[in-house]
Amino acid sequence: MSENSKNGYPLSVCLVYPNLQKLGLSYLGFHKIYSALNAICDCDIAFLTEDGGKPRSNFQNKPLGNFDLLAFSITFETDILNLFSILTAAGVPLEQDRREHTHPLVCAGGIAPTLNPEPFAIFLDFMVIGEGELTLEQWVKKLADNRALDRAERLAEIAAVDGVYVPSLYEVEIGERQKIISRRPLGAAPEKVNRLYDRAFAKSGSAQVFDEETVFKDSWLIETGKGCGQGCRFCAAGFIYRPVRHVGLEKLSAQIDEGLKLRKRVGLIGSAICEHPRIKDVYSKIIEKGGGVNVSSLRVGYVDEDMLKLLVKGGLHTMTIAPEAGSERLRRAVNKDVSDDEIVTTVGTAVSAGMANIKLYFLIGLPGEQADDVTAIVGLVKRLRDELLNKSKQHGRAGKIMAAINPFVPKAQTPFQWESLAPQKELKNKMAEIRSELARESNVELKLESAKHAAPQALLSVGNRNAGKIALEAFRDGNWKIVQKRYSNFNAFFHGGGMDEILPWDFIDSGVTKEYLWKEREKSYQGKTTAPCLPEMAGCKRCGEFEGNCY
Repeated sequence: MSENSKNGYPLSVCLVYPNLQKLGLSYLGFHKIYSALNAICDCDIAFLTEDGGKPRSNFQNKPLGNFDLLAFSITFETDILNLFSILTAAGVPLEQDRREHTHPLVCAGGIAPTLNPEPFAIFLDFMVIGEGELTLEQWVKKLADNRALDRAERLAEIAAVDGVYVPSLYEVEIGERQKIISRRPLGAAPEKVNRLYDRAFAKSGSAQVFDEETVFKDSWLIETGKGCGQGCRFCAAGFIYRPVRHVGLEKLSAQIDEGLKLRKRVGLIGSAICEHPRIKDVYSKIIEKGGGVNVSSLRVGYVDEDMLKLLVKGGLHTMTIAPEAGSERLRRAVNKDVSDDEIVTTVGTAVSAGMANIKLYFLIGLPGEQADDVTAIVGLVKRLRDELLNKSKQHGRAGKIMAAINPFVPKAQTPFQWESLAPQKELKNKMAEIRSELARESNVELKLESAKHAAPQALLSVGNRNAGKIALEAFRDGNWKIVQKRYSNFNAFFHGGGMDEILPWDFIDSGVTKEYLWKEREKSYQGKTTAPCLPEMAGCKRCGEFEGNCY
């Protein structure tokens, strides 16, 4: 790891990932924010300790409570409990209104607070919504220049910076069934907070900074683009990262050259890797340089034999795809319009090309799901296993189908943000059905996510400020189950609702309109699909207005 900068604004910042170091360094957003901070102020990094001890910064071995600012990068909503652990160990009060002038300011960014900041609101002094490096220097400068002011005055100063959200400057009235009655900005706080996105990301790109191990082990991580235009109605990444911005081949080529000096393989990261217009050239570039290729997942309908042969040549032995639903009807409802035959053909082509294993992702409890849809998961997995075995004969060895089954959890800022979470008993029964049918099948490996984890995830995904209070109780009690039983209206946090209801995150202007999301929800129940995003600068304003990228 590189040394941190001592130059720039007189503000000491510790960038904290509230999970283990290997996981935190696997997210390129963490690398990018560190680079931006380190260029303008004294910046260090820290992670959740594996032994539960007091965390100290990585470079300076400094107690976290001694920094001016603790900046958390939050990927997973449930890591709020780890945030509590880190702040407690650092001697920093958890609730922001209990902190004094001597305590560090505490802020956060990342996809979790960008989707729905409200469960974090009572714990964070401020949040940065979206791609935070864009206005980072503005608020760093204000905090550094206004060190003599009290906390409230300093926060009021940065509230005017684009993308910055200061929760204490908003009054929220919550009524029965956890519905928001009103929301009012205080003082000069803006009524809406813009989600930041880099219009020029296609030119700048993003790649790994720290030369340390990630969950991708021997791969150097490079981002192929931001955003995904497929519009799967359950998927947060498909809406919150819009507009689609593919990094140019010239920039990717330079990053590949640098990465292969440090690692044997290149790990490509992105929501729409297969849709990159030059992706075969990217694979070829890596292989020509003698490197291996790792790809997080592939999309049915966007892969062909040539692409798969390139990936196998690059050392990829397991292809990951996400059918999401077992039946074609339910896939159309979630806007994933691929047939069973297309999936089977893709798997057969992959195995013929030399792929040893196939990994599948499915969701249960999706809106509109029926009993036949769960049974269809079993049927599709068996059919794909048979195709794998048949196509493996030419290679004289057979791999396996690895099927991961997860409960659907409604996510903010998606068409399914109004949907309810399926009851835990129903999810458990569906999991049990799949287990009974597939657990003993040859060449099938099953991974079932526990249904009990769905409720806390949903609470923190679509809950209001009171959801954060419940999370704090779970942290102090050490048990989500006890807290859930304590609240008779626990499920009210993810009860669903109507178009006119005030949602906790409605004050965020993400660029995608609420009206568009509602129309997509209605199309789901009608079984209608929506075509993917048009190419860049095609003049499209279908979901919102992204000037400079879409028109």
